Amino acid sequence: MSNELDALDIEILRLLIENCNRSARELARELNRSPTTIIARIRKLYNLGIVKRCTALVNHRALGFRIMALIMLNVDGSHLDTIEKNLAAKPNVRAVYDIAGDYNVAAIALFRDVDELNEFLRQVTRDPHVRRSSVNLVLKVVKDEPNIDLLTLLSLSRPELRSS
Repeated sequence: MSNELDALDIEILRLLIENCNRSARELARELNRSPTTIIARIRKLYNLGIVKRCTALVNHRALGFRIMALIMLNVDGSHLDTIEKNLAAKPNVRAVYDIAGDYNVAAIALFRDVDELNEFLRQVTRDPHVRRSSVNLVLKVVKDEPNIDLLTLLSLSRPELRSS
């Protein structure tokens, strides 16, 4: 099987993004293909590293995590990897990015209240290799999706993937 994605691969990907709990049989019925073909294509998407995993999307606010913070750190470059790994290991942290600009680390973290955020920041900034920090609180989430609109973006660059 080719490493190149075709229209069927993209369509399977789109359906998995919508609901990764669909069975191969359901996908096969919807796409008018055999379950064996669908299973092979899904396996291909995993093997190519295109699909990393299927997971539940949790509404953190419903669980009481009402504060989302964007935390920017300026870290001594020789300790960057260690600080990033330590930050990524913290349970409140949703994402850690190695970035360029005034800061070299960005993290997104969730907290139940300001006290929890404050304690987290005290722990992080206590490290002597963290030179500077900045925290921005999210007031309103306009868009927070784990994926981009792949079907549209890939179709723009590859006409053969456009639906008829």
